[in-house]
Amino acid sequence: MTGAIAAVIVLGAALGVGLLMMKKKNQETPAQPAPPPRPAQTPGDEFKEIMDSLLMLNLMVRKDPGLAPDLTEEIEAIIDDLKSVIPPMMEQYPGEALTYELKKIGLTHLKKIVKEFLDLSPDSRRAQDSIFKNSIQSLHEVTKRSRQIIENNETAEFKTMAHFLAGKFS
Repeated sequence: MTGAIAAVIVLGAALGVGLLMMKKKNQETPAQPAPPPRPAQTPGDEFKEIMDSLLMLNLMVRKDPGLAPDLTEEIEAIIDDLKSVIPPMMEQYPGEALTYELKKIGLTHLKKIVKEFLDLSPDSRRAQDSIFKNSIQSLHEVTKRSRQIIENNETAEFKTMAHFLAGKFS
């Protein structure tokens, strides 16, 4: 019985020493301070980020000598549509799915489609030309239609267009 009591005392002492050592170690190595929280992005900041992305895309398109002029014009027309559509959408309909989808097109989707095509070799471009043209024409139709929806304040069309965009580009 004394052996059992002695064993419990030894285990308790070992546990106590272990806890003291852990506490001392934690005091010696201060915890890393948490990074400051990122400030919430204002609509102006978000729009600037989208415009910067579209500007980089426009420069990329203009610098590529192998891109057909008609495609350059169509891509620039999409950029123009997005520049005119996104600000009123962000202001008047900030929580709408259509606003979200148009911002994604302006920030990533259009650039991704164009960059992937521009990164191809000339032979691969020829092979992918019709697919790329169809994608650009489809995006142009979407941005033109979105512009009409906003200009005519067709709020009933917001969800339909947003679902279409989410299915097509997400």
